[in-house]
Amino acid sequence: MATGGTTSIKCKWENGLQRFYDSATDETVRVMSPVWFKDDFLGEEELVSEAGSQGIWNTRDVGDATEAIRVAIASGVFRLHLHATSEAEDAVLDWADNTSLCVLNDVQFECKIDMATLPTTGVVAVFGMCGDHNLDKDTTAESAWFRMDASGVLKVESDDGTTNTDDTATGTTLVAGTANIFRIDFSDLSDVKFFIDGVRTAASTTHDMSALTTTTGLMQPYFSLDKASGTGVGDMDIDYVAIWGRRSSLIANS
Repeated sequence: MATGGTTSIKCKWENGLQRFYDSATDETVRVMSPVWFKDDFLGEEELVSEAGSQGIWNTRDVGDATEAIRVAIASGVFRLHLHATSEAEDAVLDWADNTSLCVLNDVQFECKIDMATLPTTGVVAVFGMCGDHNLDKDTTAESAWFRMDASGVLKVESDDGTTNTDDTATGTTLVAGTANIFRIDFSDLSDVKFFIDGVRTAASTTHDMSALTTTTGLMQPYFSLDKASGTGVGDMDIDYVAIWGRRSSLIANS
């Protein structure tokens, strides 16, 4: 007789929305929200080539960097990879600057990531939300993301074009081969919040993004590994991405 595990799905209200989550991991299973996106990377048809043929996702690469769904991995995993070649490399997964998510609509961003190979010398890793892609992450106009520089030491950053809050320590060092769940809560733009495995981090620093407008607040999910030179390496394995929020009331009649 087959036996199953104990059900751990629970429900609670957050920001006026009903959220279903795994109580063991804090993974969001579903939210009763007007706008809801989730991708488990189960097949190549979800992706778009650099030529822009189909799909929502876009990959960008410089040098020998690679971006692809891993083969025969349960539940689907997308990997960004930097090679040890001594050169400039950039591996990016985004929405090709289709910034269709307005974070002013109480947006929540969540992803599960394993830094399978921690960033080494010269490598920068970021993941979260931003406006248009910029190869230099420090000059991206608007963003809120988690960041690692040449190590597993995790920091958080935000920039609304007016207030730029960089390199906020989280006190967390990621372990290669261990997946964590990361969430960014935009429901209060005067104090954007970051979570790791359901626990708020960097709470003593206020990440004020209240200068965002309905134009500058338009963002996309964004994952990147890059290096300007050298033989540094890194592997970012993305298990899933979930984003939800309220529907914009600013749709013009056609």
